[in-house]
Amino acid sequence: MSRVASLFQFDAEHARHGCLVGIDEAGRGPWAGPVVAAAVCFPPELDPGLLCLLDDSKKLTPIRREKLAHQIEDCALAAGIGQASPREIDKLNIEKATFLAMKRALIDSGIVPDRLLVDGHRDPGLGLPTECVVKGDGLSASIAAASILAKTSRDRQMEILGGDRDPWGFARHKGYGTQLHQQTLSVFGVSEYHRKTFKPVARCLDVIGPSETFQKISDRVYGCTDSEELESIVPLVDRAISHLATSEIWLLREHLDQKGKALSKSRPRRNLRKRGADFEGVVDKFLSQRGYKILERNYHGGQGEIDLIARDGETLVFVEVKMRNGSEFGTGLEAIDSRKKTRMVATALDYLSHLEREEDCRFDVVAVDKKDSGTIDVEHFPNAFTPGEDFLL
Repeated sequence: MSRVASLFQFDAEHARHGCLVGIDEAGRGPWAGPVVAAAVCFPPELDPGLLCLLDDSKKLTPIRREKLAHQIEDCALAAGIGQASPREIDKLNIEKATFLAMKRALIDSGIVPDRLLVDGHRDPGLGLPTECVVKGDGLSASIAAASILAKTSRDRQMEILGGDRDPWGFARHKGYGTQLHQQTLSVFGVSEYHRKTFKPVARCLDVIGPSETFQKISDRVYGCTDSEELESIVPLVDRAISHLATSEIWLLREHLDQKGKALSKSRPRRNLRKRGADFEGVVDKFLSQRGYKILERNYHGGQGEIDLIARDGETLVFVEVKMRNGSEFGTGLEAIDSRKKTRMVATALDYLSHLEREEDCRFDVVAVDKKDSGTIDVEHFPNAFTPGEDFLL
């Protein structure tokens, strides 16, 4: 909270003469897609605790960014999104297109502030008193919020840009210059969404598209529904090497690898989810019989998920359910490592941020062990760990 409070304090010190708007962008560097900017204005009386996980968008997971984006839109006095298309980027250059996106974001916010805080070191020339703040998304609450809105807006667009097949992999690399993106450009050429003045893209303007052999094998991989069928396709790539370009071979093997991972995980995940739900039901009943009131099941927020949230008298209890198969991997308590604890604390903070009053809290672990005989043992570890002072709101 002290870190988030400092972000809002930074804005307060720069808003002494009136209304303040923070502006940031996402997507200057990618080879494809728009450059997107956002403008955010927070009311001066806003409680920083409502956005206790606010941070530079680059430091946040996609799930947390999406969660925060909705919270920012709820808390902001005004917020706007603007963008410049790949065609405008090619026509104007990336810097001028970025400034155009910022102008459109400010207009979209519907507010005329007294002062602007803009991330970076170049004034976009929006006709208002402006202070450029280098690494502003780590210093200013409104700039950090704008970075999150710009990033989430752009990522959503990139995820749907390539359609169902997404031959260029936009959903995976979001237009950035990854090896996957380079290989797809070498095979499929340049799409309408690419920035043609960017050198890596310009080098592929004459690519005519994939070979017929590549397309046939790729179609089979895309339509694969089970691992056995996929394994029968693998030898086709080796036999067709003489008919394929190097980039086509690389891309087919990448597609095979990704498809294989998807197929191998789909069924086990369903089984694991069912098993986990069954065990959580056992714990639900176990705690209810002991007077606990279950408030939430599988709560998602912050950095992850908390299996159960319950009330034990006046105490709010965040419960992690661990499925055990014998003791060779340690007890259920030992299975909660520091990384898991950190995620639980962040998720708990997310939950607490929506409550109207402070709560006494603790973290419990419940280990469920199904024996070979079919019986189920339940071991409860109340107050399993203490997260420390950073947890307190």
